[in-house]
Amino acid sequence: MNKWKVDSTASTVEFSVPHMMVSSVKGKFEEFSGEIEGNALDLAKSSVQFEVAVRSIQTDNKERDVHLCSQDFFDAQSFPYMSFLSRSIYLEKDNMYRMTGDLTIKQTTKKLLFCVTPLAPETFDARYLAEGKIKRKEFGLTWNRAIEAGGVMVGDTIDIQLTIAVKKK
Repeated sequence: MNKWKVDSTASTVEFSVPHMMVSSVKGKFEEFSGEIEGNALDLAKSSVQFEVAVRSIQTDNKERDVHLCSQDFFDAQSFPYMSFLSRSIYLEKDNMYRMTGDLTIKQTTKKLLFCVTPLAPETFDARYLAEGKIKRKEFGLTWNRAIEAGGVMVGDTIDIQLTIAVKKK
């Protein structure tokens, strides 16, 4: 079975979450690793595993990043990593895959669906754009605060976007 390793220098793990009912906070994780086992050129014949270091979160606001790593959110000291393991990958239509798998955050595992689109490989064996959504409260990320104008400070739905480049091991 062939294996391809994620090239973290050419890949990104990004997210966006509604903030104060009128804007969104965008961020990324700087440290992650992963691999595809099977056929990186045909994901339907592959499995994917991925791990992200929670402490590597970057939102361009150091105070917010520290808060996100605290017990209020990710509790990075007790749960330093979040992980994803694919369970099913199938070609849906015209070069777009659906990938379902188990996302684990803070010892809570839930099913996650990614829409995966192959990108031009450039100097890599394969490149993909993977997009998904989670409800943060389902993973125990429940901290919030009411805002004076009505509503809450942090929305519940988090958009996830990964651009992944892989090279054969």
